[in-house]
Amino acid sequence: MTSRISFFKLTINEWKKLGWLTALQALLFAMVIPLRLLLPLALEKRIKARSLTDVLCENVGFDKTLTTVTIVAMGILCALAVFSYLHSRKRLDFYYSLAIRRDTLFLVKYTAGTLTFVIPFLANQALAVLVGVLYGVMSAAVVQEMASASLLGILFFLTSYSAAAVAVLLTGKTLTSVLAIGTLSVYLPLIWLVVCGCQQIFLPTLLPDGVTYLGGAYRLYMTSRRLMLERSSPWIMILAWSPDGAAVRQGLTGMWPDLGSICLFLVLPVIMTSLCLVLCRVRKTEAAGKALAFRWTEGLIKILLAVPVALFIGMAVYEELDSVVWEICFVAAFGALTCVIMEFIYRWDIRQVLAHKWHIIVTLALSLAIFLFFRFDLAGVNTYIPEKEELAAMSVRRSYSDFCYYDDDGKRTKNEQDILRLLETDKVGLLYPLAEDGVRNVQENDFEGDYVSLNVEYRLKSGRMVFRSYTVKSDLYNKAQRELMKDEEYRRRYYPILSWDETQLEKVEEIWVLLPQELWEMFAQEEPATTGNDAEKTDDADGLAESISDDEKMTDGWEYSEWEYAEYSGSGVMTGMTLTEEAGRRLIRAYQEDLAESDGLLTDSGSEGSMSIEWRRELNDPYNVDRYLLRKDFTRTMEVLREAYMEGAAREKDMRG
Repeated sequence: MTSRISFFKLTINEWKKLGWLTALQALLFAMVIPLRLLLPLALEKRIKARSLTDVLCENVGFDKTLTTVTIVAMGILCALAVFSYLHSRKRLDFYYSLAIRRDTLFLVKYTAGTLTFVIPFLANQALAVLVGVLYGVMSAAVVQEMASASLLGILFFLTSYSAAAVAVLLTGKTLTSVLAIGTLSVYLPLIWLVVCGCQQIFLPTLLPDGVTYLGGAYRLYMTSRRLMLERSSPWIMILAWSPDGAAVRQGLTGMWPDLGSICLFLVLPVIMTSLCLVLCRVRKTEAAGKALAFRWTEGLIKILLAVPVALFIGMAVYEELDSVVWEICFVAAFGALTCVIMEFIYRWDIRQVLAHKWHIIVTLALSLAIFLFFRFDLAGVNTYIPEKEELAAMSVRRSYSDFCYYDDDGKRTKNEQDILRLLETDKVGLLYPLAEDGVRNVQENDFEGDYVSLNVEYRLKSGRMVFRSYTVKSDLYNKAQRELMKDEEYRRRYYPILSWDETQLEKVEEIWVLLPQELWEMFAQEEPATTGNDAEKTDDADGLAESISDDEKMTDGWEYSEWEYAEYSGSGVMTGMTLTEEAGRRLIRAYQEDLAESDGLLTDSGSEGSMSIEWRRELNDPYNVDRYLLRKDFTRTMEVLREAYMEGAAREKDMRG
């Protein structure tokens, strides 16, 4: 048994052998931490363009991407360098002949490798503190955040280091260790990409759980990308990490880490280090020099990699050629080619690339079976539609609606399925033709004319809920929607703005209106010029869009701020205006009355412009904006906009006067 003293001595001795690694990291972190701080401080002190305190907070502490990337890279480099003895049979024979257990030897080297990072990293953090002190901008709060960021950086290193050590123990060559780290980093994103591609290309009617407000696979991407990034591999988890939770607070240099993240990066190194100790005991000496340490993993890894690669290629060919013969050929060819390449990496002998033909056979069988299953929709997902007699209720909603729905607490409802449940109606006979047209369009794949994308919910009498997404003829949708809007209660559910009261209006941050320039000019011409004052006001409004320079623009909250020009397809030149708080409230009230008395159809083709309503946000809240279309026959709304236009012109005149 090795004593504590001998373990300490062995660790120090091993650390001394790794002096080159310590020096390399000291140099890198010197450039990334204190030198990166010193240069901008010296520059700003000379030019005095900004506060030196701001420069300090931008270059040290939390949320420093360059530092995080360097930490991750050093974790991988240390693992490859420290545990390289596992890839040499001679070195293994030497170490294993010593009176020291394998797991103890691993811990000695693991600890020594950790010291090569911790010592230069903390030393350079201390140098950064010294630089701040010399420039007189260092404070106790910043030192506290730098100390916390240092501890978080050490946890990041241990996570990266331990994960790379697992890859080294599973392989027998440095080359395959590097390939294993790369594969572990991108494998789950590749699977996610294939799943999203299958859903978007082959199952366009499928409406996944948790979708938001966009269409196709991008819906799934928007809601799963963060989870996918943060959970796909330890290295991506570090690079994509961001604090989460209600207790997260903003510091001087960035966001403080939340307790959940700290616990996660404490537990992960422990789990992966424990796995390394187990692998050390079961790993054979003969594994050194081989591609993989465990022979039984060769076929499994080959198939798990080759199948998604073949499916990805098959989907790409389907998009370009739409020929089942070519699709099958490419799926088979790339599935077999991936197996051949991996076999060559295993053996490093071109003569043995076909040594395990059954790997190729299994890969081709799985790839073609999965591809053809989705290619021809053998599960009948796209063509499924319940019998009308089985339905208790249905609901429809445009896939690209710009306004949002909110729960009783005023929080944005992100789940499309929850929104569809909110819009349920028992008028199945009115909505069922839309579903039939959607299924027919999917089968015929002929979309000539005007179509609209709809999300549909079926609620069966049995209680089962089914969700689909269809492309339906616009006239059918407009006809059904016009009938539904005759129900005042349904209209209030469909357009959340109709239910807004003073509580909701208090949460509005800003209202931005876009209208054609000629409509604004018409507002100015309609203003009666009964007095000299009114005439001056009208003239001033008529030339307002051209007279305001960039330096004169105001962008503070609800105050009248600016005019901008932007090209919108089909709408010509549009001019935007931010309303004052009073005008914004009047606009919403007028819009509520006009919408309640209209036929309820708001379409891009029949609109004159739009109003975008931005909501106030608290810490970590998403950017919420509702966009409602404007119609010229909304007379009350247009009158409020005309008054706001003239009020803005008068204020601009007073400012210039």
